[in-house]
Amino acid sequence: MPSERRRILYVQPNSEVGGSDIALLRMVEALDPKRFDPVVVLPAEGPLAPMLRAAGATVRLLPMMQLRTLPSPVYQSRYLARLLPTVRRLAALIREERAELVHTNSLYCLYGGFAARLAGCPHLWHVREIPPAIPIARPALGRMVLGLSRMVVCMTQACANELFGPRAGDRRIRLLSEGLDLSEWSRTKVSRSIRQELGIAPGVPVIGFVARLDPWKGLDVFIDAASRIAAEFPEAVFLVSGDAPTGFEAYRQNMEARATALGLGDRIRFLGWRYRLGDIPALMADLDVFCHTSIAPEPFGLVIIEAMAMGCPVIAARAGGPVEIVEDGVSGLLTRPGDAVALAAAIRDLLIDRDRRNRLAVAGRARVETVYSRAAFGTQLRALSEEALAGTLA
Repeated sequence: MPSERRRILYVQPNSEVGGSDIALLRMVEALDPKRFDPVVVLPAEGPLAPMLRAAGATVRLLPMMQLRTLPSPVYQSRYLARLLPTVRRLAALIREERAELVHTNSLYCLYGGFAARLAGCPHLWHVREIPPAIPIARPALGRMVLGLSRMVVCMTQACANELFGPRAGDRRIRLLSEGLDLSEWSRTKVSRSIRQELGIAPGVPVIGFVARLDPWKGLDVFIDAASRIAAEFPEAVFLVSGDAPTGFEAYRQNMEARATALGLGDRIRFLGWRYRLGDIPALMADLDVFCHTSIAPEPFGLVIIEAMAMGCPVIAARAGGPVEIVEDGVSGLLTRPGDAVALAAAIRDLLIDRDRRNRLAVAGRARVETVYSRAAFGTQLRALSEEALAGTLA
């Protein structure tokens, strides 16, 4: 018989603090501790682990290689060689923990679905990514996800459409957007000045980019746009917050070299991981414009709603999840992915027109309050978890 608290085992393929990691933490925080007993499986200790424990989760460590799109046959061969042994160990852990539901927190974590099947446990697959449009491979991946899952939760309709195509209407597929604690993501809670910490004078325009330095995030687009803005606004400062994930260290070096070649000099600050999750609200509050520049369709865009919540005007790439989040011209601006000229023009317009910046900032905050609150997210998450546990999909 199931216990009063239903045990859900979450599988997270890395221990970093990126978008999916933060989203997992917020999921655990949103659960009712009287109703749910979360167990999180991580590949190693890391900055995420103590935060999960503080949120009430049991953390178990199981070495797992992360499936990456690195152009490295050696890495991919190692991943495939370790896949089955890792699945077996995870299945044993699922049985040991007496999990009633396995919740895989990333499309690119293949262990959870197979291990849940091996352990005879229901499986929920949380799709937070849009995979490359590879013929045969992407449809096959979509069939595998559905075949191994009692329920599939997608962050946006864009995720569902891209992965499942004509099967996106399957009754097992549900949508769950992210949500923020708006009492924390609020200018009223900011008690520090990032500008002062960085030695930026009051009134200086500050334009920001916040993301892992993964090539598809489009930092090159931001840098190219920054070089155009710098020519017209010589006092402007550009902040790049975030660093390269393992395997992409050379990309950061290339981007720094690109910024130097374009003459940006100390006008652009590469902050690395100086500012972590708890610092981002203050960072966002001190930006005049936030730029999202992904060159591939973004599955959702957590950092977009974070900037909007902090009353920071947003310019985002018009593809994937951002199209569902941002009402173009109302709660933010959308530009063509990869178009540095269009991005620079949008930044220029906002720097010149303070009233428009303010209108977008107010409307962006209102949009998050209406659609992306933590309360709404928690209600939906708990309902979906109960439904997946019960196995009675509507």
